[in-house]
Amino acid sequence: MTGQTTSSTGKATELARYVVGKVERIQAGLVDQQSSAAKATAARLRRALTRPAGSVPEVWEITLGGLPENLIGHGDVPSPAEQAAHTALCLFAVHQQSRSERMHQSGWGLGRSLRILHQRTGGSDALDSGPLIRRFNALSTADSLEEMLWHLRGLITQLRAEGIPLDYGRLVRDLYSYPVPEYRDTVRLRWGRDFYTYRPEAPGASDATDNNPSSEN
Repeated sequence: MTGQTTSSTGKATELARYVVGKVERIQAGLVDQQSSAAKATAARLRRALTRPAGSVPEVWEITLGGLPENLIGHGDVPSPAEQAAHTALCLFAVHQQSRSERMHQSGWGLGRSLRILHQRTGGSDALDSGPLIRRFNALSTADSLEEMLWHLRGLITQLRAEGIPLDYGRLVRDLYSYPVPEYRDTVRLRWGRDFYTYRPEAPGASDATDNNPSSEN
C-alpha cells in the first residue's frame, strides 16, 4: 500500500506541474497579451467542460498534448489523470473569463478561496448556514465526478464574479484523488481545514493579504 501511495503522490505532482504549465500559458495569453488565440482556446475549453476527456478533438492539444507518458490511459476510457487535467483546465477557462486579474494563483486552496467568498458575500460568521455553506457541503459529499463538477462549476462561477483566485495545481490534485474512495476523505479534510481554519481579514481591512499569492492557508 505504501508503494501505491508513493506512486500516486508522484503522479499527482507530475499532473499538477503539467496543468499549471498549461494554465499559466493560457493565462499569460489572456491577461498580458490579450491574444485572440488564447481567447479562442479558452472558449473551446469552456464548451468542453461537461464532456469526457478526449472526446472533444478541438481541445486535444491543450488537455492532452505533452501529458507525461505514465499519466496517459491505454483503455477505452480516460485515465484518472487525463480526466482531472481536462476538468481543471476547462474550469480555469470558466474562472478566467472576462477577468483582467490572474485567477490562477499559487497557494489558494479551494477551502481558502471559498472562505473569502463566504465573507465577501455576507455569509454568517458562525459558518454553520447559508447558500455557500450548503453548496460547499454538497460538493464535499458528492459521490461521483459528475455531481462534484456540477457543484464545483457553480462555485467557481461565484469566485470569478468576486475576483477570487484559485490554485489550479492544488485543484487538479484534488480532482485526481477524489474519485478514489480511499483518498476521498483526505481531500475532504484538506478542504475543511482550508475553509474553517483560514483567518480572513476583518471587514473593511485592506485586501493586501488576500491578494498576495505567496500567502499560505
